[in-house]
Amino acid sequence: MLLLLRVILYSIAIPTLTIAICISLSTSNKTISIPQWQLTNSDIQRAKNILHANQHSTDQIVSLSLSERDLNIACAYLLNLYADSQSLIKLSTDYLSFQLRFTLPDNLFGRYIDLQFQLYIPPYQAPAIKNLQIGQMTIADAYAGLFIDKAIQHTRLNQYLSLFLQNLKEIHLNPGQLQIKYQLPAQASTKIENLLTPNIDQRALNQYQKTLDKALLKHDATWRLSLSDVLQPLFQLAQQRSTATNAIEENQLVIFIANRYVNNYSDSKNKKRKAIPYYVPSLYKRTDMAQHFMWSAALSASGSSHLAHLVGVEKELNDAKRGSGFSFIDLAADRAGVKLGEYATANPEQALKIQQKMANITNYQAFMPEIRDLPENLSAQAFYAQYESIYSAKYQSVLQEIDQRISACAIYQ
Repeated sequence: MLLLLRVILYSIAIPTLTIAICISLSTSNKTISIPQWQLTNSDIQRAKNILHANQHSTDQIVSLSLSERDLNIACAYLLNLYADSQSLIKLSTDYLSFQLRFTLPDNLFGRYIDLQFQLYIPPYQAPAIKNLQIGQMTIADAYAGLFIDKAIQHTRLNQYLSLFLQNLKEIHLNPGQLQIKYQLPAQASTKIENLLTPNIDQRALNQYQKTLDKALLKHDATWRLSLSDVLQPLFQLAQQRSTATNAIEENQLVIFIANRYVNNYSDSKNKKRKAIPYYVPSLYKRTDMAQHFMWSAALSASGSSHLAHLVGVEKELNDAKRGSGFSFIDLAADRAGVKLGEYATANPEQALKIQQKMANITNYQAFMPEIRDLPENLSAQAFYAQYESIYSAKYQSVLQEIDQRISACAIYQ
């Protein structure tokens, strides 16, 4: 009997210990110098053009010639749709070298998981993954491809890659360029759009849309439409529909519907929508604040908080150069939206808690602090004269003040 007990204990302990060792070796808290790509608006558009290159060429062969920078832009954009990550791709004579870092949720082992590998693209041969290293672990070349396949098998990113690889016609390296040719069927464009956006439950989506429509029909047209008037009824419905199992998904639907309305993405060709009045939502009597808030919340709720921060800062820097000027007010609205998106989808407990609080708010100050005293309309010259850069201590102190105000809002207490 004692022998049997030992066998059972060993059979449980050895695999558990092995897994723990593997996780410990593959994760890290060490700071490494992978560049975080500061994607400009033009970079993001370039990434979209690469990832959606077949959008106007379905059933036709698409030919792409990608530089090292193109590859890094597309990779950074795509990965940040799914996770907080850093990436670096280097283009050599017959292979692409990848260095990736993913930020993990809080755990006992390490904050990051690092992957390094090379994608060999020899002439007239199928590409192969070699020299795969995960943290401190090295994977034999014979198993490297299989390991990568298994690692992303259950992600929507894998569906995107599978669709692309199934229709790949040609891939080869020229000096400084990766040449790709592929031909996707007509229905592939819709599939790719779906893969690069959050999963949507259409029936639930319709229910949320009807709830918002009812609220709009009851709204007094002589009053401004507050963003709280959009979000409150949606979160009330989410609270009714949710359990710990689906609360995160329901909150994603709330934010998706609210963002679609606030940023006026409704389908104008839908005859049913023409009967629903459209009011421009606002925060502190400013429509731009509501738009910034909801766009960032939607991106954050889909798992792209890092990308939301990048785009928000880049937009303000561009406005400083040729536009309305750098606005810490807009930036604060972006950060408040990111906070809501993160908090509403962080875990089931917080998702349920935010539903209860948002369902009972009386005004938008519950989630959007007073920020109208912050500097705005700063030209590029004025911004750099006062703050030097977005990495300076003075600039970071303003962000810290903004974040403190946001964290003090009622829904986060």
